[in-house]
Amino acid sequence: MGEPMGYIEEEEFLDTLVVDSEGYICGRVASFEIAPDKVMMRLYKEVVEEREVVDLDKLKQELMLRLFGKIDPRLEPKLYQRIRKDLKLPPDSVIGETELVSYARLLALDIPMKVVTTKTKRPVEEPVDLDMVDCMNETPLGKCILLKTPWEAERRGLPLMDFVPYKSTAEIKGMLVIDSDAKIVGHAERILIGKPLGLRIAVETVKEVEEVDFEALYQGLLRYYKKPKKLIKRVAHDLGIRPEMVGKEQIIAWAERLNLPIPKKRETRVMREMTLDIPWTLIKKIGDVIILSRPIEELRMKGMPVAVGPTEEVERREVALPRNRTSQPSQASSSG
Repeated sequence: MGEPMGYIEEEEFLDTLVVDSEGYICGRVASFEIAPDKVMMRLYKEVVEEREVVDLDKLKQELMLRLFGKIDPRLEPKLYQRIRKDLKLPPDSVIGETELVSYARLLALDIPMKVVTTKTKRPVEEPVDLDMVDCMNETPLGKCILLKTPWEAERRGLPLMDFVPYKSTAEIKGMLVIDSDAKIVGHAERILIGKPLGLRIAVETVKEVEEVDFEALYQGLLRYYKKPKKLIKRVAHDLGIRPEMVGKEQIIAWAERLNLPIPKKRETRVMREMTLDIPWTLIKKIGDVIILSRPIEELRMKGMPVAVGPTEEVERREVALPRNRTSQPSQASSSG
């Protein structure tokens, strides 16, 4: 494990992932309680929920098409004025989701829906003694604290294993991988058959990439073509394909072929740097995450089989970027 952590500002701990010695996630740091003889970390856990909500943008577009025969953001005030009139609302009333849905139902329109993912923070009842911390570290993927004790495993009443049982690819695929110095290094990809069994890890980093802002492009095209069907028909004709084959990629390719202005946006993405194959004997624990028994730098230097490929975007999104990056990562822990 890494050397004891140095002095760190309290704010640098906030939102740091906390993992116990068995690889089970305790939560993330919410705050500290300072007592005369000890320091306690208060944690929270993120609960991800999916719910269906009204797609207001699409609903406004459907209403514009029905009333005005075209889609144009400049028609929004006129749409609201029409809703106030037909629903007999005061002239200065605010038009929100309730009014839009009521009006759409009045016109017998289907209400477009979309699924949104929300994260809520739920406090963990028991605090963690700071003395339980083994090491803390940071990579572009986030900050992590490893505990010396099986704190979360004991809370859940889980058996403590004195060996690392073999797992199938289905069981480990996508699991977060953390090295012995508390560095988040990537995700598990698959098992490898051999003696002993092997594990393939996707070593990841975070990069800022520029990509087409499709929503801005699409809205700009609709301001000219007015109706989505008219735009799709034009794209299909120019590309020599059927209208039902026109999607996001085809519209972008068509716009580029015509040398139209393509709006861009910059986003931060988790990207794969390489894959690293390690023997099962270098896995220390498997719980909610996989903890390695060595620092990632040592595994690279020892010449473990490494397959280097082109950097590509990783589909998984479990790792949240740290809210605040420390200016001196070495403060968090030694790199080993």
